[in-house]
Amino acid sequence: MIRLCRYRRVPRQNRSASRKGVLLRDGNTCQYCRRKLAAQELTLDHVVPRSRSGSATWENLVACCLACNNRKGNRTPQEAGMVLMKTPRPFSIHAKLAGGADEQAWEKYLFC
Repeated sequence: MIRLCRYRRVPRQNRSASRKGVLLRDGNTCQYCRRKLAAQELTLDHVVPRSRSGSATWENLVACCLACNNRKGNRTPQEAGMVLMKTPRPFSIHAKLAGGADEQAWEKYLFC
């Protein structure tokens, strides 16, 4: 017989895109010049500009320094001659485990 000892709420796996989430996913690194900066020195860049129907989704937002964001302007990275460090992907609670995180961090979500 399995018995529930205590309940732990499991976080949602699909979160909406946010500044904090994008910076966390990208490791506070500009995705164009690869410089690691403080969160206050980074902006969010729409890979496909909003003026061209680019949406605010995980696949279209990247962390970017102000200089690179201004250089890119209202163009796509290809038009601006800039290369993304990595393809933007959705961020989930499982992303931390991909880096070899400690399994003990997940124990609080398991039943006794």
